Amino acid sequence: MVFIASIANAKGGSGKSTTSINLGVALSRLGKDVTVVDGNLSNPYLGSYLGAPHVDVTLHHVLNGSANLNEALYEHISGMKVVPGSIKSHDSFKNLSLSDFRNHISQLNSDVVIIDSAPGMDEESIKMADEVLIVTPPELPSVTHSLKTVKLAEKLGKKISGILLTRAGHQTDMKKESIEAMLGHQVIGVIPEDESVKHAMAKREPVSSI
Repeated sequence: MVFIASIANAKGGSGKSTTSINLGVALSRLGKDVTVVDGNLSNPYLGSYLGAPHVDVTLHHVLNGSANLNEALYEHISGMKVVPGSIKSHDSFKNLSLSDFRNHISQLNSDVVIIDSAPGMDEESIKMADEVLIVTPPELPSVTHSLKTVKLAEKLGKKISGILLTRAGHQTDMKKESIEAMLGHQVIGVIPEDESVKHAMAKREPVSSI
């Protein structure tokens, strides 16, 4: 049975997409069949991050019924698979719901599906997830937004895998213990601020591939 993970934080710019992509690459290298799905229907980023902002068939086409999921599935050189969204405005894309993706998951043969959640209270991606990974820089505004996501996940009865701190290493960072006390969950990883991430974005590659 496929395992579905939602990478979430109510605040934009917290590192969800970067985490989703690089987690997908890492799991693929460990021999897992991984599919990363762009759950941000209004402002999808995955295709742009991977050097393919425009593709013929996207998740949007799957959700509006004009394509099947396998047509929107693209394999990255790392071995992970990606279901990107469409950055084009299109009347037929109005009123789409990520919750309809449930009806297509059976078409995937993946061990793990990673959903790169949209900013805000993305209830749809959290509802369909088996576990939720909270991603946040160790700064108060983002951690505060993370608390909203934690509360939503708990309300929906979802297991929280833990807290992943991104862009860490600044003198003004919140202490790990303070973040854990505020969010009520353990910090399971700390990723330091690294120029390699910017270089990877410029090259349109996962940072773990350069």
